[in-house]
Amino acid sequence: MAYATIDQLRLYLPQVADLGSQRITVTGAPSGGTFTLGYEGVSASALAYNATATQVQTALRAMTAIGVNGVSVRGSPGSYVATFQGTLATDAGPLTLAANGLTGGTSPSVTIASATDETLQLCLDNATDMVRKTMRALLADPSFDYGALTSATTTIVRGHSGQYLTIGAHEIGSVTAVAYESGSNPSSFTPLASTEWDEEADGRIYRAIGWAASGATPPRYQVTANYGYGATAPDAIVQITAELAVNIWRTRDRGGFTDTVGVSGQGQTVHVAGLTNLQRQVLIAERDSMITIGV
Repeated sequence: MAYATIDQLRLYLPQVADLGSQRITVTGAPSGGTFTLGYEGVSASALAYNATATQVQTALRAMTAIGVNGVSVRGSPGSYVATFQGTLATDAGPLTLAANGLTGGTSPSVTIASATDETLQLCLDNATDMVRKTMRALLADPSFDYGALTSATTTIVRGHSGQYLTIGAHEIGSVTAVAYESGSNPSSFTPLASTEWDEEADGRIYRAIGWAASGATPPRYQVTANYGYGATAPDAIVQITAELAVNIWRTRDRGGFTDTVGVSGQGQTVHVAGLTNLQRQVLIAERDSMITIGV
């Protein structure tokens, strides 16, 4: 799942036309016949059910409204992408199915839809991958991802002398039980009364007498909550993902963005090509908030 949507990305790319690139798909597995594309009310020449991309391109370029340099078509028989060029790149109208003479198969026809969103989604997916890998390194958690929260599960944490117990990233307000270790061979836990603890608005668990014990070894507590990193990414993550996707869109070169990720202070250095220093600092701040108070 990408951390930003196409609609959010388009706010950063208002100049990208919806119809600058259009996908043409022959459906229903026809075995014969022809189909005819239209543009601005004019029909192109008929095309065989298994026409090549070059043949589709020739038919479209023969139309006065498109011209010999107005479109480039790539693909294979039955699946084509028509990319408009020149002034049409930002001002193209929709291609249409002017005539359907396809035969065989099952209700054969031709569908036409914007292909630009496919490329935008690929940019978002690549940007999301960069952010995800960075956050996994910063959190030292290879399973990190924004997505659906888990159902109630338990984790075990060590207590300390303070009044606030910090647990892993979880849905705020989802803590339902806290238990202390009452036996170690075998390990067993006894629930604390609900009046002994309270989950704060920031996700920490408050206890008036603190979480320490008289022994030298910090006690262990079992906490039940909906753990995870949230169903949706926070606004800061959405913005960084969109910014990176814009860069990828403009370069159209995945090779310009490496995936090398390290963690400062752990014998490595955080470095992801394509991330600015400000973006890295925002991600570090997001990491710190998860470690400190959960999500």
